[in-house]
Amino acid sequence: MGSRCGLPLALVAALLVFPRDAAAQGATAGQSQADSSFNEGRELLEKGRFAEACPKLARSEELAPAVGTLLNLAYCYEQLGKLRSAMDAYAEAQTLASAAGDVKKTTFAKDRFAAVEPRAPKLVLRVVSPEAPGLEIKRNAVIVAKSDLDHPIAVDPQDYVITASAAGHVTWKGAIIVRGDGAVVTLLVPPLERVATATAAAAPTKASPLTTKRIAGLGLGAVSALAIGGGIAAAFSAKSRYDDAGPHCDATGCDEVGASIQSGAATQGNIATALIGLGVLAGAAGVYLWIVGAPEGKPVGVVVSPLGASLGGRF
Repeated sequence: MGSRCGLPLALVAALLVFPRDAAAQGATAGQSQADSSFNEGRELLEKGRFAEACPKLARSEELAPAVGTLLNLAYCYEQLGKLRSAMDAYAEAQTLASAAGDVKKTTFAKDRFAAVEPRAPKLVLRVVSPEAPGLEIKRNAVIVAKSDLDHPIAVDPQDYVITASAAGHVTWKGAIIVRGDGAVVTLLVPPLERVATATAAAAPTKASPLTTKRIAGLGLGAVSALAIGGGIAAAFSAKSRYDDAGPHCDATGCDEVGASIQSGAATQGNIATALIGLGVLAGAAGVYLWIVGAPEGKPVGVVVSPLGASLGGRF
């Protein structure tokens, strides 16, 4: 089972000796059902059928909370990649085990939490100034605490819908995908539009899509085209000049005229390289300004993970 689950055999063995706590077992119908769900979940867990095991264990924990159930549930969530859920279960197990004076389970839960936390993907929700008074941010319909804003918060890997609302303002909605072991994803929540402004915007006169940033982006695009075009022309000219040096050179080297021609060709080649490099940078900056300068404050997300970095969001 250790090799199939991808966890050390010592961890699997430790989980197998964590049954439901005896104190949580009893004669009531609810506790009896909790024991039954736990046993079914453990059996599925040992067979590697995690998608079926987790709901059974979660149901058992809901009916009759127990440290052993939480540890098995956290392990099950790990196997499904739901690392934030696993962290929550380990943290609760640590609290209950510590209160019961169970040092072994307390230490086990604490160590597993520490092992899982760096691997969990993080979502950063950053509100762009100015912030509307009474602003409320929700992640998948759940209110995000103010203290969680602008900080990387561990989440399960999935798609998230973010909404921002405030009295007298138009509700904003965005979506973002969070994936990747240890990835950090940032979503910018733009300033909310006032209702009065929104009403005026609905009039026949439509706002121009060419914002200041987009105009600057177009300008950089033009610079890019000119620089790349000039660089290509300079490169061809340098190649032609280099070929002109042929009659003045042989296997032993070039005469004074040939050396002078080749030196000029090399200088022109360096200029061509610099122009093309400048054109590429100007083009990239122009694309960026076009994206962030979109009207209506479209969100931009930045994904940073062990595999690299990329822009994401709705444009």
